[in-house]
Amino acid sequence: MIIAQAGRFGGWTLYMKDGKIHHEYNFFGVERTNIAGPAALTPGKHEIRYEFICDAPKPGVGGRSILYVDGKKVAEGHVPKTQPFAFSADEGTDVGMDGETAVSNDYKQGDNKFTGKIVKVTINTKPSGLSAADKKAVEDAEEEAAAIVD
Repeated sequence: MIIAQAGRFGGWTLYMKDGKIHHEYNFFGVERTNIAGPAALTPGKHEIRYEFICDAPKPGVGGRSILYVDGKKVAEGHVPKTQPFAFSADEGTDVGMDGETAVSNDYKQGDNKFTGKIVKVTINTKPSGLSAADKKAVEDAEEEAAAIVD
C-alpha cells in the first residue's frame, strides 16, 4: 500500500502487488476500475506517479487514469465515473497502509502494509490546462454544490 483514500464503499488506492504498480478507483463499492503496470519493478528506488485527467470540468465525470514509473507511462485506463464532491466521512487518507476498510479487493483489510520505503507522497489537486470557460464551469459547479440545502 502506497496511499489510499476512503474505503470499501468508495475511494481510490495506489499500491504494489506482485511487484507491479496498481491504481484502483472504487465507485461506491459498486464499480471498480483497476489499472496496473505490465511488469514487476526492479528492486531499488523508483518514482511512481499517478495522473487523472477528467473528461469534463464537472463533478462525477470520469477520466483517463495513467500510471508512470520513473517518468515512463506504463499503464492507462478509463474511469467511467467518479464520486462527486467527497468520499466517506469516517475514513481518511492513509500512507503506507490502508488502515480502515480496504478500498480494493486486491489486498486484505488490516494486512496491507507497504514493506519498502516511501520517501515522499505529493498530491497535486490543481486542474491543469483548463480554458477560461472550463474554469468558470468548475467554479459554478462548486457554488451549486455549496448551495445545496437539505
